[in-house]
Amino acid sequence: MRSAAGGHAAGRDQESSRAHAVPREAADGPPPWVAVCGTPVAVVQGAWNGRRGLGADDVCPECRRLAPA
Repeated sequence: MRSAAGGHAAGRDQESSRAHAVPREAADGPPPWVAVCGTPVAVVQGAWNGRRGLGADDVCPECRRLAPA
């Protein structure tokens, strides 16, 4: 299943609640997950173009640049 977010899911890093873009192929598999910016993420949940991704309060600027909605 492909997301409408250009093939990216929303992830959060281990140290904060910052949202990161995780390629859908990686997000659909087992951890560890790595965002497009290179940051390891602890949780993958939701679509990148949804409230847990680009709609989050704290969004990684590098992921926003590399994986626009």
